[in-house]
Amino acid sequence: MERAAQDRRPIFHVGVHKTATNWFQKCFYPRVPGYRYVDRRLVRSTLLAHSPLAFEPERVREELGLDADCPAIICEEDLSGVLHNAGLASNYIAKEMANELAALAPQAQIVIFVRNQQAMAASCYHQYLREGGTGSVHRYLFPEDYIHLGNVRPLKNPRFDFTQFEFDRLVAHYDSLFGEENVHVFAYEQFAQDPEAFLAMFAEDLGLTRPESVKQRKYNRSFRRALVPVARMLNLLTRRSVADKRTLVHIPFWYPVRTVLLEGLNFVPLLGKRPSPRDLLGGSIYDWIGQRFWESNRALEGRMGVDLSEWGYTTEEPAVPVPRPKRSSLFAFAKH
Repeated sequence: MERAAQDRRPIFHVGVHKTATNWFQKCFYPRVPGYRYVDRRLVRSTLLAHSPLAFEPERVREELGLDADCPAIICEEDLSGVLHNAGLASNYIAKEMANELAALAPQAQIVIFVRNQQAMAASCYHQYLREGGTGSVHRYLFPEDYIHLGNVRPLKNPRFDFTQFEFDRLVAHYDSLFGEENVHVFAYEQFAQDPEAFLAMFAEDLGLTRPESVKQRKYNRSFRRALVPVARMLNLLTRRSVADKRTLVHIPFWYPVRTVLLEGLNFVPLLGKRPSPRDLLGGSIYDWIGQRFWESNRALEGRMGVDLSEWGYTTEEPAVPVPRPKRSSLFAFAKH
């Protein structure tokens, strides 16, 4: 009880994407006794909808109610970058948001979830399709093979960028601002493997009183195998909502209709099982991603004090280098 009283400070859960943040926002944080969960719309309008050059800490503190007697919980994954625009958002916005949060409440507790990068890439692609994407896995993950990004101005186009998966860098920046003892880093796989045991540990670590009952509902399930090409086809009929896509013709109001249709079909077993990350990405991409992040994961493993390899994270240098998956030289030159 003494620790709980001492740790009744603001809690900023900053993501990252695809690590059950929707579940925490809808099922967990609003039910935590003694804390006030701040609505996501207010968080976005005060922290993400303004120019960083116009940031006024005192005004934002007042709008978010950070000086109220009841401590606030903010959970917003866009604070660690906007999905599908990582080249700009996850590298620049993530750093700026961390700096602004430190200016708002330097005493706050920070929550960061990480996830196996291969599973993360597959989950991001599923989300890309759910939001209207039309590209293949390779086109989504390696946009530089398809878009004339330029050598010195790659941020001109919204696109995926693997640097958003270098979680050790994000954690290190928050450590430098808030102190390592105030930055709580968890693996998504810990939660997925045993939610009950994890939530008990999670509440203890943050000094929270765990809600008496929470629903173990899954949000944003991956598409079934046969539904993936169907989603890409249906998405050709709407401009919404991702920027990196193709549109044959925009049919007004088709986007919400398409959403209902796809989510309904996703419950039909005849459309096959949900593909594993390796099956969805393909062996060459899957293996290359593992190689790409072994050094980042080793640093992260040391920071967290857990064996990340237990959940499939690559933490050792591969014995045989894995070449980056590429298109043929002819198609790569065409950038189409």
